Amino acid sequence: MSEWLSRAYRGMATGVCFAVFGLGGLAISVTVFPLLMLLVRDERLRQRVGKWVMRQSFHFFFEFMRFTGVLRYRVKHLERLSRPGLLIVANHPSLIDVVFLLGLLERANCIVRSTLLRNPFMRYPILAAGLVPNGEGGVDLLDRCIQSMNSGDALLVFPEGSRSEPTHLLPFQRGAAHLAVRARKDVTPVVIRVSEHNLGRHSVWWRAPRRRIDYEFEIKEDIPIQPLLERHPEPPAAARELTAQLRQYFEEELEIPCRAPTLSNAS
Repeated sequence: MSEWLSRAYRGMATGVCFAVFGLGGLAISVTVFPLLMLLVRDERLRQRVGKWVMRQSFHFFFEFMRFTGVLRYRVKHLERLSRPGLLIVANHPSLIDVVFLLGLLERANCIVRSTLLRNPFMRYPILAAGLVPNGEGGVDLLDRCIQSMNSGDALLVFPEGSRSEPTHLLPFQRGAAHLAVRARKDVTPVVIRVSEHNLGRHSVWWRAPRRRIDYEFEIKEDIPIQPLLERHPEPPAAARELTAQLRQYFEEELEIPCRAPTLSNAS
């Protein structure tokens, strides 16, 4: 198959994948999640079922993308994500990073924009799965995140707050560091490497890259928080140093400009 035909096929296949994602997500949002809210009165059980539905949906989506040949992916040290109550910090090169990670985690949670609660198609999935809206802000938001982790959820945070630039990371926000310091929680870094800049900042999904995209998700060993707290008893100072430490850590791991993974086979 010529390069032009291959690229045209992947562009068409990407469109099909996002159509499946959009229509399937809409169908689940207006049927499964409202029924969960109506029929399952126990909040903890409802949230566990909601997270399971979300995980299975996202897992199906990225497996479908692999099946169609749009991408390949590899996960290194997946077993490190099986522990309960993790604080996961990841870089954010593409639109579907959150889909991959929420599809890999057994019990995942994340912070979502509170304005989505006014969206009739997003309200019930957020409420049913117990995701954390950011509208409360401040201490209350941190308390809700800590409560989620203490209940066994893995909390996913992207410190950049938005997708990375193709050649460098965005400035890291301090939210993840404040959360780690307040909860006295070690940080589990997930380094995401992408072979082609696609579905990222300043890119459009219908413009297929020259080659199939390779994703690599490497779950690294935890970054301990206790030595930092011993050096900086004051939380603001500890959060500042941890934010700088996390940014340097990801820059070194990614070897900015980003190192592209090479996969010998799909996994």
